[in-house]
Amino acid sequence: MISFELSEEQQIVRSTMAEFGKTVLAPQARRLDTDSCIDDGVLAELWSTEIIQAQAEAVEEEAGSRSPVTNAIILEELGAADATLALAMASTMGFVQAIADQGSAEQRARLLGGFAGETFQAAAVAMMEPRFGFDVSRFQTKADKAGDDYIVRGVKAMVPLASRCSHFLVVAEADGAADAFIVPLDAAGVTVVEPKGALGLRALEMAEVAFDSVRVPSSMRLGEGNGADVQRIIDSARVGISSILAGLSRGVMEYVIPYTKERIVHGAPLAQKQAIAFNIADMHIDVEAMRWLNWRAAWALEARQPATRTAQLAYTYAGQQAMRIADDGLQAFGGHGFVKAHPLELWYRNARSLSVLEGAAGV
Repeated sequence: MISFELSEEQQIVRSTMAEFGKTVLAPQARRLDTDSCIDDGVLAELWSTEIIQAQAEAVEEEAGSRSPVTNAIILEELGAADATLALAMASTMGFVQAIADQGSAEQRARLLGGFAGETFQAAAVAMMEPRFGFDVSRFQTKADKAGDDYIVRGVKAMVPLASRCSHFLVVAEADGAADAFIVPLDAAGVTVVEPKGALGLRALEMAEVAFDSVRVPSSMRLGEGNGADVQRIIDSARVGISSILAGLSRGVMEYVIPYTKERIVHGAPLAQKQAIAFNIADMHIDVEAMRWLNWRAAWALEARQPATRTAQLAYTYAGQQAMRIADDGLQAFGGHGFVKAHPLELWYRNARSLSVLEGAAGV
């Protein structure tokens, strides 16, 4: 039986992250977007939550420390504050989870310690590729066997905080199937391309990373002889992004409601106009639906059940509805929605950018 009643620990985590997002992260979102950079102080504040450290330090028996459901709750709350900072956290979280869940004992011992300290440490799963029509069932990045090593060739796109990452988990085709390889930033042949800027999520400094005949030891193939479950990594990423989108959408709704109650147009509050009232009702329905879809997919991941279908549904629905909610929120503000005095235009740009992190929408 599936129950979505939160445990006492999850309720504490939820309220703590909501307060942290509201008081610490949200007030800095506009500045970070304008600067197109996350400064070290903000990264240190993110790291102080010890979300990543808890997962890096967890052993296999402590499954709750790496609970996909709890992570979905955390990312929604961070996404409601600022989607950019939520994705900065999610990027490293995805790398750490993959090593903790699928890495060999040697890989866990060698890598996870670097994410258990007091200093922010970035890492990323490098999956998306810079080509039209990209989908996660076909990768042009190749890993060819060469003696006891693999030679990785290809280019990955939109890698968060690429120049700050210590390692990349590179998803590539090896022996006719998708596999994953742990590649340090300073490996010979790894080049981070200068960020070109983006519509949204600007502070993440997302960039292309080129892997030019990078030699990767077999010991750095995720799982070593067992290989990697790449589909689980994809499913986890989809749940993470859709959780951030749910948070962003909730943020839009919670910002629109008081404004439309206070804004008087033709003698009555905007919220009393039928079109506006119906749009807000639809926002609420969609946010709730996103959350249940996210939690359902996260539960499947946590229970080690097939999660591909539910994760895809959650990701697709969130991407579509978040854009509609962001657009309706912007429209509710009229001309005010397009200026930087309000965060609507920032949220609109972030929603569009999040919705295409796995490739062009609709392709």
